[in-house]
Amino acid sequence: MTPDSIPAIDHISAGYDPDPALSMSLHADAYTDPQWFDVDQRAIFARTWQWLCHVEKLREPGSYMTGTAAGMPIVAVRRSIVCPYHAWTFDLTGRLRRARNTGDMPGFDTSTVCLDQIQVTEFGGMVYVNLDPEAALLPEQAGGLEAEIQARAPDVAKLTLARRLTYDIASNWKNVVDNFLECYHCHVAHKDFVSLVDMSTYKVTTYGIYSSHMAQAGTTENSAYDVSSATVTEHAVWWLWPNTCLLRYPGRGNFMVLHGLILDAYRHELERSRTTS
Repeated sequence: MTPDSIPAIDHISAGYDPDPALSMSLHADAYTDPQWFDVDQRAIFARTWQWLCHVEKLREPGSYMTGTAAGMPIVAVRRSIVCPYHAWTFDLTGRLRRARNTGDMPGFDTSTVCLDQIQVTEFGGMVYVNLDPEAALLPEQAGGLEAEIQARAPDVAKLTLARRLTYDIASNWKNVVDNFLECYHCHVAHKDFVSLVDMSTYKVTTYGIYSSHMAQAGTTENSAYDVSSATVTEHAVWWLWPNTCLLRYPGRGNFMVLHGLILDAYRHELERSRTTS
């Protein structure tokens, strides 16, 4: 983007206060002006850790997973990449190892050909990617999160994918995140949820780029589902900046991931992946 094409931002943070109790949301322009779509993609999604999949999907040699980050198609693999069209072969660093029938081609040097590289890491039973090669490692940015997940979901890496759902939401992505980060609406909009957990124990704590949302499961019959034989007795949910929600609900072994992709200024695609024992 050129300087002239970047929207004015001096009023976007109007109402911000260092004290969260006194701070207001972003100005409406940040949710409605289509110019902010490119800004969000370049300044946020292209520079942050994006959820790709559960570790199960990349556990075995030869496995691979495709996805999208900041509008860019990506692939993570456990073995060398072979193009199914021309059969060029690339190693795990993205460098070209072999190109058919090019041995006698003047000036052709395989060492000069390389796929664009991105960062990839396993973290808390999941695989994340980052388009920014200079970005700090995820454990450095959110080290406490992995420990919290291990403590409350020690079986997460051993779970298996149960189902995946996709929702096309006619809303700016920041609206979805804002909604997730507060439970002020829960008693009104989520009556089954507030009967499932003990809301008097519900607590939200912020740690840098992630926040935890913890509550004990209720001890009486609820309107959500039967938890009489539950092995998980705590509601443990984490939000990882900017667009990943990790959820562990009371019941049997389970883990859910809500991952959002922005499609344009007014549409947000939310994928819900659920793993169970």
